[in-house]
Amino acid sequence: MGVIANVLTGVAKLYVKEPNDAIAEWSTAQKQAGSYSAKLYKSGSGSDGSTYVQLVPPAGITLTDWTTGIAAGKYSFYHHCSAVHGNFGQVEFRFQDLSCLDTPEGNGHVDITGVPLQNLTGTADWVQELLPSTTLSGYYGNTLGGASFGNFVLAAFSAQEAAIVGHAPTAATWILTRVRFELWEPTPERTCYIDTVKINGVVYTIEPGGTAPGVSFGSPYTEVGYTNDGVTVEYNADEADIEVDEETFAIGRVITKEALTVTCNMAESSLYNIDKAMAGSVLSGSIITLGGGTNKTMNLKIEGTNPAGFTRTIFVPLATSTGSVGQSYKKGEKTVVPVTFQALKGDSDACYIVDNAA
Repeated sequence: MGVIANVLTGVAKLYVKEPNDAIAEWSTAQKQAGSYSAKLYKSGSGSDGSTYVQLVPPAGITLTDWTTGIAAGKYSFYHHCSAVHGNFGQVEFRFQDLSCLDTPEGNGHVDITGVPLQNLTGTADWVQELLPSTTLSGYYGNTLGGASFGNFVLAAFSAQEAAIVGHAPTAATWILTRVRFELWEPTPERTCYIDTVKINGVVYTIEPGGTAPGVSFGSPYTEVGYTNDGVTVEYNADEADIEVDEETFAIGRVITKEALTVTCNMAESSLYNIDKAMAGSVLSGSIITLGGGTNKTMNLKIEGTNPAGFTRTIFVPLATSTGSVGQSYKKGEKTVVPVTFQALKGDSDACYIVDNAA
């Protein structure tokens, strides 16, 4: 008999990133420890925006605790940045006011962003990056009332507590809720791998299902919005038997072809969604044209809830839309946009399915 706790119900959300110029994903190409690292990539085009891997820190770390921990050498991470370019990773510490911890993207938060790698010229191997009190940083946030505040004239980590506490009653009011490692600027083209992280003296490995709590990836995705009949992920493998004259059973079996398909009926008939569904379309402003386009490559993310109540994420780093796109315009009926994406094999694996442990 199955375990009822493992029965999964509910819908998932589909996100699309196109153009495919910013990717955050698991990678086996480089690893400092274990089998995986977090790969952050910018193609050299596009716009500013966070392409990141982030963790949920231990509970109860106040701004004062963080300042003390930074001074004591309790924060660090490993990086492998193989290209010889500047504008590499930055580290963001998000603090929230105790009274609004349930609104992570809302009012009553401040982000302290350190730039220890901003002028890096590339490293040939894994390097442990310590985050001392002298690390240059800026901050930006919103008060409980929604008023924005910040200062990106770079200053040392050690100076930021005094600058921030005026926006909340005390430093103890601000609680650390996430730690994010990110690429921000669109240029130049670069790749940075992130591995073993130390937060407040606790070391976490960056592995799918590893010790790091609440690991999640992100880049400037667009959610397709409401759907009809949910999102379907289908995997198929063609296999060939290895047979010999001396045996009646096959003595082996090999995979000759694999395919992963993501299908969805998008209930929001925006030009953005229509463009992503049509393989050869070109979207410019408020016009979609057909006949002169090339097959667009996209990055997909599907997020749902796993049986334990935490986030399950399906990453497809490289995909194209395929199949027919039929839209019905009828009186009194909604117009849905059907889309079929098929995964491609790029520099990394074609798909990752990861359950967060927290």
